[in-house]
Amino acid sequence: MDNLTKIGLFGGTFDPVHIAHLAIAELAAEQLELTKVLFIPAWVAPHKTDRVDAAKRSVARIKMLELAISGNEKFEVCDIEINRKGASYTIDTLEQLRQTISGEIFLLIGSDNYLTFNSWREPEKIHKLATVAVYNRPGSRIDKVVPPFIMLEGPQMDITSTWIRERVRAGKRVRYFLPEEVERYIIENKIYY
Repeated sequence: MDNLTKIGLFGGTFDPVHIAHLAIAELAAEQLELTKVLFIPAWVAPHKTDRVDAAKRSVARIKMLELAISGNEKFEVCDIEINRKGASYTIDTLEQLRQTISGEIFLLIGSDNYLTFNSWREPEKIHKLATVAVYNRPGSRIDKVVPPFIMLEGPQMDITSTWIRERVRAGKRVRYFLPEEVERYIIENKIYY
Protein backbone atom coordinates (compact mmCIF):
# COMPACT_ATOMS: atom_id res chain seq x y z
CA MET A 1 0.00 0.00 0.00
CA ASP A 2 1.34 3.43 -0.87
CA ASN A 3 1.58 6.60 1.18
CA LEU A 4 -1.69 7.93 -0.25
CA THR A 5 -3.55 5.07 1.40
CA LYS A 6 -5.87 6.02 4.26
CA ILE A 7 -7.02 3.00 6.23
CA GLY A 8 -9.65 2.95 8.96
CA LEU A 9 -9.36 0.24 11.60
CA PHE A 10 -12.65 -0.70 13.22
CA GLY A 11 -12.22 -3.24 15.99
CA GLY A 12 -14.78 -4.98 18.14
CA THR A 13 -16.33 -8.34 18.87
CA PHE A 14 -19.01 -7.88 16.18
CA ASP A 15 -21.06 -10.57 17.90
CA PRO A 16 -23.06 -10.01 15.74
CA VAL A 17 -22.28 -7.15 13.39
CA HIS A 18 -25.32 -4.85 13.08
CA ILE A 19 -26.48 -1.79 11.15
CA ALA A 20 -24.95 0.70 13.60
CA HIS A 21 -21.49 -0.82 13.01
CA LEU A 22 -21.97 -0.54 9.25
CA ALA A 23 -23.33 3.01 9.41
CA ILE A 24 -20.41 4.18 11.56
CA ALA A 25 -17.90 2.62 9.15
CA GLU A 26 -19.63 4.26 6.19
CA LEU A 27 -19.66 7.68 7.87
CA ALA A 28 -15.97 7.32 8.81
CA ALA A 29 -15.04 6.32 5.26
CA GLU A 30 -16.82 9.39 3.92
CA GLN A 31 -15.66 11.95 6.49
CA LEU A 32 -12.04 10.78 6.62
CA GLU A 33 -11.86 9.99 2.89
CA LEU A 34 -10.69 6.47 3.68
CA THR A 35 -9.42 4.13 1.00
CA LYS A 36 -10.47 1.12 3.07
CA VAL A 37 -12.12 0.25 6.39
CA LEU A 38 -10.81 -2.93 7.99
CA PHE A 39 -13.27 -4.62 10.33
CA ILE A 40 -11.09 -6.39 12.91
CA PRO A 41 -12.98 -8.87 15.09
CA ALA A 42 -11.26 -9.46 18.44
CA TRP A 43 -10.43 -12.98 19.53
CA VAL A 44 -11.01 -11.91 23.13
CA ALA A 45 -11.72 -8.30 24.01
CA PRO A 46 -9.99 -7.56 27.35
CA HIS A 47 -12.89 -5.41 28.64
CA LYS A 48 -15.79 -7.71 27.69
CA THR A 49 -17.51 -10.03 30.15
CA ASP A 50 -18.57 -12.67 27.59
CA ARG A 51 -14.99 -13.26 26.40
CA VAL A 52 -15.07 -17.05 26.10
CA ASP A 53 -18.32 -17.16 24.14
CA ALA A 54 -17.04 -14.61 21.62
CA ALA A 55 -13.83 -16.61 21.08
CA LYS A 56 -15.86 -19.79 20.50
CA ARG A 57 -17.89 -17.96 17.86
CA SER A 58 -14.88 -16.52 16.03
CA VAL A 59 -15.59 -18.38 12.76
CA ALA A 60 -19.25 -17.33 12.86
CA ARG A 61 -18.35 -13.71 13.63
CA ILE A 62 -16.01 -13.56 10.62
CA LYS A 63 -18.66 -15.14 8.38
CA MET A 64 -21.32 -12.65 9.58
CA LEU A 65 -18.94 -9.75 8.88
CA GLU A 66 -18.21 -11.08 5.39
CA LEU A 67 -21.93 -11.37 4.68
CA ALA A 68 -22.61 -7.88 6.06
CA ILE A 69 -19.97 -6.07 4.00
CA SER A 70 -20.37 -8.02 0.78
CA GLY A 71 -20.63 -5.62 -2.13
CA ASN A 72 -18.93 -2.67 -0.42
CA GLU A 73 -15.50 -2.35 -2.04
CA LYS A 74 -14.24 -0.07 0.76
CA PHE A 75 -14.97 -2.61 3.51
CA GLU A 76 -12.80 -5.61 4.30
CA VAL A 77 -12.54 -8.16 7.12
CA CYS A 78 -9.13 -8.49 8.74
CA ASP A 79 -8.70 -11.62 10.89
CA ILE A 80 -5.35 -10.58 12.42
CA GLU A 81 -6.64 -10.72 16.02
CA ILE A 82 -8.55 -13.97 15.50
CA ASN A 83 -5.40 -15.60 14.11
CA ARG A 84 -3.22 -14.23 16.92
CA LYS A 85 -5.65 -15.52 19.57
CA GLY A 86 -5.41 -14.37 23.18
CA ALA A 87 -6.48 -10.96 24.48
CA SER A 88 -6.75 -8.46 21.63
CA TYR A 89 -4.85 -5.30 22.50
CA THR A 90 -5.05 -2.42 20.04
CA ILE A 91 -1.35 -1.60 20.32
CA ASP A 92 -0.38 -5.14 19.25
CA THR A 93 -2.67 -4.96 16.23
CA LEU A 94 -1.41 -1.52 15.21
CA GLU A 95 2.22 -2.58 15.46
CA GLN A 96 1.56 -5.66 13.35
CA LEU A 97 -0.44 -3.79 10.70
CA ARG A 98 2.09 -0.96 10.55
CA GLN A 99 4.50 -3.50 9.01
CA THR A 100 2.31 -3.67 5.86
CA ILE A 101 0.48 -0.33 5.84
CA SER A 102 2.68 2.61 4.94
CA GLY A 103 -0.12 5.15 4.55
CA GLU A 104 -2.19 6.93 7.17
CA ILE A 105 -4.08 4.83 9.73
CA PHE A 106 -7.23 5.96 11.52
CA LEU A 107 -8.38 4.03 14.57
CA LEU A 108 -12.17 4.25 14.92
CA ILE A 109 -13.42 4.12 18.51
CA GLY A 110 -16.65 4.89 20.33
CA SER A 111 -17.06 7.69 22.85
CA ASP A 112 -17.26 5.06 25.61
CA ASN A 113 -13.72 3.97 24.71
CA TYR A 114 -12.56 7.58 24.39
CA LEU A 115 -13.54 8.13 28.02
CA THR A 116 -11.36 5.19 29.15
CA PHE A 117 -8.61 5.49 26.53
CA ASN A 118 -5.88 6.41 29.03
CA SER A 119 -6.39 3.02 30.72
CA TRP A 120 -5.62 1.17 27.47
CA ARG A 121 -2.30 -0.56 26.97
CA GLU A 122 0.27 2.03 25.74
CA PRO A 123 -2.14 4.84 24.75
CA GLU A 124 0.70 7.25 23.85
CA LYS A 125 2.15 4.73 21.42
CA ILE A 126 -1.28 4.21 19.84
CA HIS A 127 -1.37 7.95 19.07
CA LYS A 128 2.04 7.68 17.38
CA LEU A 129 0.84 4.87 15.11
CA ALA A 130 -2.65 6.13 14.25
CA THR A 131 -5.01 9.07 14.32
CA VAL A 132 -7.81 8.18 16.72
CA ALA A 133 -11.28 9.12 15.45
CA VAL A 134 -14.18 9.09 17.93
CA TYR A 135 -17.89 8.58 17.23
CA ASN A 136 -20.63 9.15 19.78
CA ARG A 137 -22.37 6.19 21.32
CA PRO A 138 -25.55 6.28 23.40
CA GLY A 139 -24.85 6.49 27.09
CA SER A 140 -21.47 8.17 26.65
CA ARG A 141 -22.22 11.19 24.46
CA ILE A 142 -19.50 13.84 24.33
CA ASP A 143 -19.55 17.26 22.67
CA LYS A 144 -15.88 17.44 21.71
CA VAL A 145 -12.60 15.59 21.99
CA VAL A 146 -9.18 16.75 23.07
CA PRO A 147 -6.50 16.69 20.33
CA PRO A 148 -4.86 14.59 19.03
CA PHE A 149 -8.25 12.80 18.95
CA ILE A 150 -10.63 13.84 16.17
CA MET A 151 -14.42 13.68 16.18
CA LEU A 152 -16.70 11.95 13.68
CA GLU A 153 -20.17 13.35 13.07
CA GLY A 154 -23.34 11.30 12.73
CA PRO A 155 -26.49 10.09 14.47
CA GLN A 156 -26.34 7.81 17.46
CA MET A 157 -27.96 4.43 16.97
CA ASP A 158 -28.85 2.74 20.23
CA ILE A 159 -28.30 -0.81 19.01
CA THR A 160 -25.89 -3.21 20.66
CA SER A 161 -24.80 -6.75 19.87
CA THR A 162 -25.75 -7.75 23.41
CA TRP A 163 -29.32 -6.51 22.85
CA ILE A 164 -29.54 -8.45 19.56
CA ARG A 165 -28.26 -11.66 21.18
CA GLU A 166 -30.84 -11.29 23.98
CA ARG A 167 -33.65 -10.83 21.45
CA VAL A 168 -32.56 -13.90 19.50
CA ARG A 169 -32.39 -15.99 22.70
CA ALA A 170 -35.88 -14.79 23.62
CA GLY A 171 -37.21 -15.83 20.21
CA LYS A 172 -37.84 -12.24 19.11
CA ARG A 173 -37.19 -10.89 15.64
CA VAL A 174 -34.09 -8.85 14.80
CA ARG A 175 -35.13 -7.92 11.29
CA TYR A 176 -33.93 -4.44 10.22
CA PHE A 177 -31.36 -4.29 13.05
CA LEU A 178 -28.79 -6.22 11.06
CA PRO A 179 -28.30 -7.11 7.41
CA GLU A 180 -30.77 -9.67 6.11
CA GLU A 181 -27.96 -12.08 5.21
CA VAL A 182 -26.63 -11.94 8.77
CA GLU A 183 -30.08 -12.55 10.25
CA ARG A 184 -30.51 -15.55 7.93
CA TYR A 185 -27.09 -16.93 8.93
CA ILE A 186 -27.94 -16.60 12.64
CA ILE A 187 -31.27 -18.43 12.18
CA GLU A 188 -29.91 -21.17 9.89
CA ASN A 189 -26.94 -21.88 12.17
CA LYS A 190 -28.86 -21.45 15.45
CA ILE A 191 -26.35 -18.93 16.78
CA TYR A 192 -27.24 -17.40 20.17
CA TYR A 193 -30.11 -19.88 20.75
